[in-house]
Amino acid sequence: MKRRVITAGSLALAALMVIVSLGGILVPSTYAAETADWRAQALGQDWFDLLVAAPWLVVCAVGTMRGVWYWHLLLGGGLLFSLYTFVIYAFSVHFGPLFPIYCAALGLAFYLSLFLIRDVEVPAVRRDRELPVRVTGILLLAIGGLFALLWLAEIAGAIAAGEPPPSLVQTGLPSNPVHVMDLAIVLPAHVIAGVALLARRPAGMRLAPLLLAFGVLMASSIAGMMIAMRLLRADAALPVAGAMLVVAAVSALVLARFLRALQPERC
Repeated sequence: MKRRVITAGSLALAALMVIVSLGGILVPSTYAAETADWRAQALGQDWFDLLVAAPWLVVCAVGTMRGVWYWHLLLGGGLLFSLYTFVIYAFSVHFGPLFPIYCAALGLAFYLSLFLIRDVEVPAVRRDRELPVRVTGILLLAIGGLFALLWLAEIAGAIAAGEPPPSLVQTGLPSNPVHVMDLAIVLPAHVIAGVALLARRPAGMRLAPLLLAFGVLMASSIAGMMIAMRLLRADAALPVAGAMLVVAAVSALVLARFLRALQPERC
């Protein structure tokens, strides 16, 4: 019953994500009220969601339905990514016909994430392999700490200058939703998971693979968004896109090593 609910909900979420992506890509009026920079970012996110995030949800949901434990963990990362994405859509895109879908997708991602994370169980470590606790914990702490320092440095500089950051001015938003989500929730979660994992606490074991999967999607989406922005002739730093691809690749390698060290079971 639990697997059927998670599978059906995730497939429904993927369908809503496809609708939102196609609505943004094919209907010019969707982002007509946004600045050129924010519109380019939204379109980049739409393309990534359509080509990567929605298929990720579908593949992981099917794997979860079959009872393969690692798809369960990868699906958790996809749900967290969806939750993050639709928070931004719901609160930072001007009102339009897609607004009810933003809300429906946000609610579905939220409750599915709660349902999955509450019941996720990481299998035992295989006898012939060593769980990469140290490298995984350090990576999570590094991501949480370094990105927090980057955002806080940008915010502090803007406060000292008495004006909003240039990146915020370009979007036309009252505040940066990425700063809000990252500083309030995502980056502290990385630090908490890293500390818990290094202490070999159960919470760290459960959260680490979910956050690594989330990180693969998030870093890849930022890179894809910046590449799309450049193709749309918007201002985008391609070196940042390259750095995000490196973060995604490192997260994927550590995640793969983490999963290989676990005892194969059926969930």
